[in-house]
Amino acid sequence: MIKFYFSKDLKQIDRDEAKKRVLESGGTIREDISKDLWYLVTNNPNASTENFKKARSLGVTFIDELDFLKMLD
Repeated sequence: MIKFYFSKDLKQIDRDEAKKRVLESGGTIREDISKDLWYLVTNNPNASTENFKKARSLGVTFIDELDFLKMLD
C-alpha cells in the first residue's frame, strides 16, 4: 500500500483534498515520517525542516504536486 506524507506548502490542491484522493485510490496517509513512507509531497524539496531531514535519511522519495496529481490520473 502506497503511503504519502504531505507538506504544508501545497498550492495546486488543498491538503485535505489530496488526502481524500489518496484514500479513494487505496493509498494511506502518514502524519509522521517513518521508514515505511513511500512519498513526501512538497513544492520545496530542499527545505531543511526536521521532517525533511529525517525523510532524506530514511530514503523517502520526494515528489512535487504535479507528479502527485499525475499519479492519480
